[in-house]
Amino acid sequence: MPLSIKLQRYMALAILASAINMLFSRDILSQEAATPDINVGSMSIPFAYEQNGSGVYNTIYNKLLEGYSGEVKTTFLPSNRLTRALVNRQMDCMYIATDRIVSKGEDGSAYRDLDFIGPVNTISVVAYLPKSSPDITDVDQLKGLKIASDVNLVDFLDQLGVEDDFHLQSQLQMIDMLVAGRVDALIGFDFDLDFLSKKRGVRDQLKKATIRLDSMGDGIACFDNPKTTEFRAHIRKRLQDITDSGWLDDTLKDYR
Repeated sequence: MPLSIKLQRYMALAILASAINMLFSRDILSQEAATPDINVGSMSIPFAYEQNGSGVYNTIYNKLLEGYSGEVKTTFLPSNRLTRALVNRQMDCMYIATDRIVSKGEDGSAYRDLDFIGPVNTISVVAYLPKSSPDITDVDQLKGLKIASDVNLVDFLDQLGVEDDFHLQSQLQMIDMLVAGRVDALIGFDFDLDFLSKKRGVRDQLKKATIRLDSMGDGIACFDNPKTTEFRAHIRKRLQDITDSGWLDDTLKDYR
């Protein structure tokens, strides 16, 4: 075979190998540069935040996600299952989460690796009573009452020395129990109970006690790792933007 033909073949093979290498490298770089997909775990708040819902927390969540180029998959779970998913790191983030979640559990627990972004709203732990009941201004006045509480407040109430008779996933069920006289008081988050008692049409039958047991911020908590870095930065920037513009306050004005 003439040398020139061999040389042409070698050159052709070299060019083909170089092209394949460039395509392969470009594909690798493209994969590395891709915006990570994020899995977010959530619990529903009737009317305010539900799967495929149009509540105020849905509106805020959608606004925070605007412009993020990766896929965000949101899964709604009951409280215990969401807790297990977080502990087993099956979720990247949680919405709605309170700012206290990052200090939950012992050193070395999964919760310690969460980065809280917020608040999108500030909420308080309150007691609701029948309209005719005496006001409650001190924790000791709760002791001995028959109480229904939000399931997420069990550990908190234990720390206060307050025993509840029912701890429930459903805030609507809590409200119905109080209206029906099955409990003397209910303890939960004011955002949920103020909003839902109005929706239920029973605000005139109930009253909020003077005592405020705690206050905290609602927001998003994500595991602090390279996968979530871009997402966390995006959410922080979006939260700053909607706060500075007044959009967030305007959106929440009817719920405060």
